[in-house]
Amino acid sequence: MPPPTYLYKILDAPPPSPLPKTLPSTELDAKDGFIHLSSAEQTPITAKLFFARCEQLWILRLKPEALDGKIEYSSDPNNGIVDGFAHLHGTRRGLGKDNIEKVLEVNREGAVSWVEVKDMLRLQD
Repeated sequence: MPPPTYLYKILDAPPPSPLPKTLPSTELDAKDGFIHLSSAEQTPITAKLFFARCEQLWILRLKPEALDGKIEYSSDPNNGIVDGFAHLHGTRRGLGKDNIEKVLEVNREGAVSWVEVKDMLRLQD
């Protein structure tokens, strides 16, 4: 399977505007020592699993070739992920204005799952 054209980072709060050179790490990324990323197909599943209580998310679209560090993939067959989640290890730059191509604000209403939100299903691989 070819690598995705884009990778995505989900945030539960808006990033600063304009984007800084480097965004602060999320609590989970700092704890785990790498940046958690998803492909377009995985992003709605990731949102469903880890952001179920949020009504609004900010999705950072990243080009893998603009990231420093090493991208490694890990699978989670119990949650339907067989192609592997992308993890960015050893980055010195992190995420910021030089590698975030686009910030997408995505909203959902009521009890609708993130896997049903049209804007999430329209992300590009």
